[in-house]
Amino acid sequence: MKILSYELKYVYLMRGTKWMYKIGISNDPKRRLKEVAHKPKIVATYRYYNAEGVEKFLHHFFGDSRRTRKGSGKTEWFRLGILELLIVHFFMLFFKIVHDLLILGVLVGIVVAILWVINNAIA
Repeated sequence: MKILSYELKYVYLMRGTKWMYKIGISNDPKRRLKEVAHKPKIVATYRYYNAEGVEKFLHHFFGDSRRTRKGSGKTEWFRLGILELLIVHFFMLFFKIVHDLLILGVLVGIVVAILWVINNAIA
C-alpha cells in the first residue's frame, strides 16, 4: 500500500446504519456512495494528495472500533460514538489545513525562486 501519493483523492466519512461509519478514499465519493450496499450518506469529504496516508492513520487510530461488513470496503467500517466522530472531523480538518499550508508554502517558494532568477538575470 502506498503511503504517499501525488494524485488528489478524497478521504470520506459515510454514515451507515445506527453508529456505523465508513472511512475510505475515492476519486469520486458520490460514485463510491452508489457502490456501497448499506445505503450510507456522505458526512464529510476532504481532498488530499496524501489521501492514502490520512485514511491509514484514521483506520489505525480507530482500529479498536473497526467492524467487518459484507461487500466492497468491508473492513473500512467503524462503530463511532459522538466523541469519536468529533475526533474524526478534527483529524480530517487538521490534515486538510496542514495539506493546504504545505501546498501554499511550496507555491510561495516557487514564486520566490522565480523572482530571484528574474532579479539576478536583470542585474
